[in-house]
Amino acid sequence: MNAFKQILILSTLCIIACKPESKDIVSHENVIENGYEIIQEMLIDATPGSTIEIPEGLYKIGRSLSLDGVPRVTIKGAGKEKTILSFLGQSSGAEGLRITSDSITLMDFTVADAIGDAIKLQDCKGVNITNVKTTWTDGAKASNGAYGFYPVQCIDVVIDNCEAAYASDAGIYVGQSQNVIVKNCHAHHNVAGIEIENCINSEVFNNLTENNTGGLLVFDLPDLELVNGNTCKLYNNKIIDNNFKNFASEGNMVAIVPPGSGIILLAAKKVEIFNNEILDHKTLGISISSFHITELPWKDQRYDPFSYDINIHDNTIKRKSALPDLTKEFGKMVNYLFPGKPQDILYDGITREDSKGENPMEICISNNNVEDIRFANIDAANDFKTVNKSLVPYDCK
Repeated sequence: MNAFKQILILSTLCIIACKPESKDIVSHENVIENGYEIIQEMLIDATPGSTIEIPEGLYKIGRSLSLDGVPRVTIKGAGKEKTILSFLGQSSGAEGLRITSDSITLMDFTVADAIGDAIKLQDCKGVNITNVKTTWTDGAKASNGAYGFYPVQCIDVVIDNCEAAYASDAGIYVGQSQNVIVKNCHAHHNVAGIEIENCINSEVFNNLTENNTGGLLVFDLPDLELVNGNTCKLYNNKIIDNNFKNFASEGNMVAIVPPGSGIILLAAKKVEIFNNEILDHKTLGISISSFHITELPWKDQRYDPFSYDINIHDNTIKRKSALPDLTKEFGKMVNYLFPGKPQDILYDGITREDSKGENPMEICISNNNVEDIRFANIDAANDFKTVNKSLVPYDCK
C-alpha cells in the first residue's frame, strides 16, 4: 500500500472516530445585556420569605451574584432551558452565584460558564435545589470552574432533578455537610459526576452519571474542618460508560481518577452500595481504597484514613471490553496487575497495623449480578506481593 492510500485511510478513520467532544451550546432569542444589575438588585432587595422570579431570557453577567444572610428566599427561573445566567466573559468574582443564607430554594434556571464554581452555598441550613442546570459551553477544559453545584459546610441539603456538565472537578459536589440527598440528577462530561466528600448521613439515588471520568465518588480527605465523614447510601443509580478523559488540573485530588471508573471509595466509612447499574467501564467498576494509597501526607491527628464498614450488594456490574486506562497511575496499576483486563471490584487491602482476621475492615460483597466477577484484594501495603482474588472472606451473609 502506498503512502497516499495509508494517509487517506487514516484520515477517513479519524473522521469517523475522532469526533469532537459534545458541548452544551446555550443560546436564547431574548438576550439581556445588563443581567448583573437586574438580578443583583433583586438579591439585594430580597426579604425573609420572599420569592425572586427571574423571567425567561439569557442574562449576560460579568460579576459574581450573591445573597448573604437573608433566610427563606426562593430564586426561581422560568425553566432551565428558558432562564439562563451566562457568565461568559466574567471579569470578577470567584463563582457564579454565591449564597450564605438559610432555608434557600433554587429552581428552574441554568448557570453557564462561571469563572469558578457555578453555584456555591456555604454554611447554609436548609438547601433545596430543583431543576437547575450548570454547564460550561466550550467543552472540557481545565480552566472551567471546579464545581457545578457546590454546597459546603451545610446542613439538610437536597439536590433533585438537576443537571451538571463539564465541571473540571465534580459536577455535583457536596462537602463537609450533614443530612444530604442527591436524587434524580444527570451528571455528564465532568471529571467526577457526583462526589460526596467528608459528609455525614448522605443518600444518592435514582441518578444517571454517564460520560464522566469517574461516575460516583465517596471521599474523605484530611485537614478539613469536618473529617471522618460516614454513613452514605448509594442506590438505584445508573452509572454508565464513565470513560471520559480526565481534564482536571494536576494537583487536584480528582486528577488521580483514571478514566473508566464507576464508583470510587476513598477513606469511606459506613457505605452501602446496592441496586445500582454499573456498566461499561474500561478500568474498574468499584474501587475500595484507604487514603494511604495516594501516598500523600496529612497533619490532622483526628483523621482516620481507612475505608471500612462497606456493604456492596445486589448491583449489576458489566465491564467494558477495553484496555484499562494508562493515563493515570491508578489505571497503570490496574493494567500492571491485570494486563488488559478491566476489573469489577478492587480492594486495596490496606488495614490498620494491629488488625487481625481475614476481613478486619468489614468489607462485605455479596449477591451482585456480574458474569465471572473480577475481584481482587491487591495487597497494596505490601507492594502487591499477595494479590488474592477470593471473595470468600467478604461474603458477609
